[in-house]
Amino acid sequence: MAIKKYIRTTEVVKLTGLSYDEILGLAHNGTLDCHKTRRGYWKFKVEDVEKYFGITINNPTEEDNKPKPTKKIQEEDKKVYNEKLISGHTARKYLNCTKAEFENLVNKGVIQAYRDEDNRWKVSKESVLRCAENPLPMIDTRLVLNESHYQDVIQRICSAKTSIRIMTANFKRFNLKPTDNQGDKYNDGTPFVKYLMAKAVQGISVQIICSKPSSNFTDEWTDYYRQMNPELFEYKFCERNHAKVIIIDDMYVYIGSANVTPAGLGQGIFTPGNFEVGVFTNNPDFVTSANDLFSMIWDEKCCNNCHRAQKCNEKQ
Repeated sequence: MAIKKYIRTTEVVKLTGLSYDEILGLAHNGTLDCHKTRRGYWKFKVEDVEKYFGITINNPTEEDNKPKPTKKIQEEDKKVYNEKLISGHTARKYLNCTKAEFENLVNKGVIQAYRDEDNRWKVSKESVLRCAENPLPMIDTRLVLNESHYQDVIQRICSAKTSIRIMTANFKRFNLKPTDNQGDKYNDGTPFVKYLMAKAVQGISVQIICSKPSSNFTDEWTDYYRQMNPELFEYKFCERNHAKVIIIDDMYVYIGSANVTPAGLGQGIFTPGNFEVGVFTNNPDFVTSANDLFSMIWDEKCCNNCHRAQKCNEKQ
């Protein structure tokens, strides 16, 4: 009976309780000896795993070495995927996508596929053709630097159709670039907060979470807010918030370093703007995670155990 010298990553995860990425991290930094198989699996040296984690890995018994019956795909299950099947390689080549992108399409149900007895993908040709005719929206992720925040973020806010959600640590008086009818000076432009309130009057939901509003902002807020329906333009203070996140129409999200201030958005009057960096994307996973964070703070789910909640309430 052969002695087991190497084990796969999944086995190490089960034995140690660490995550898959943590195990691979130990491999990449040279802590654990490993190699990649022809099928793309990582295998670790049993001796190194035992020594590093202080565990004993049992070698296979005779019962373990007995060939196990292969689980066959039921015929009725195959009917779900239509009669015409193609390989995963052919499907990826036709869709011009990577292996990870292909498996993501399968997991989301966009493409119908299953693995056969040899662990190879069998893919519905019809679902691949349907996916090619109606492709998913392309993921657009871009790096936003310094003055480009105005074009990539603020102008996108101005074109919002349904909702605007803003998280910022600091919110100062900030004017949009003036139009030809307004003039050519910075102060000629429409104050950003008034523009947001005008969007709310048009029926667009606007929600803002801020930890430090400037006096100018609160004055404008008090003066203009009385003229409109407060159900569409809502504002909350959270002293703990230091995140800079802007979610537009539940489709796009900015995550970065810039506050909603002239210097943060490259519109400084007397001095150049700050050095700022962020990411603007329509990646659904990013949008969902950002919305979850916003909702958690907005719904005050963390306020019960927060010693600064009272100060936030006093500002409201």
